[in-house]
Amino acid sequence: MDKEFTREKENLVYSPKHISQTFTFKRINTVVEAKLCDAPNREKEIIAEINDDILAYKTKYSNLIFVIYDIGSIRDQELFKGSIEQAHEHVIVRIIKH
Repeated sequence: MDKEFTREKENLVYSPKHISQTFTFKRINTVVEAKLCDAPNREKEIIAEINDDILAYKTKYSNLIFVIYDIGSIRDQELFKGSIEQAHEHVIVRIIKH
């Protein structure tokens, strides 16, 4: 990864929302967004958040990486990430199980 990055300092205005990316790598035009799945109902919420983030981030960045730290709520990892990655070019979803 690019050593030159910012953490939660870039603000992106999208419609009435101000969005702060977890990590921004300007040189490689990439955002890395981290999310925590710490409850069973968070799985659906995170999918909605990712879809909203994609719309906003794609206005400025070409490459998006979503890292989800899961404490056991996501049952089917392939289904979770596959639909998102197939629907959006240059979007990667990785799930880290605890």
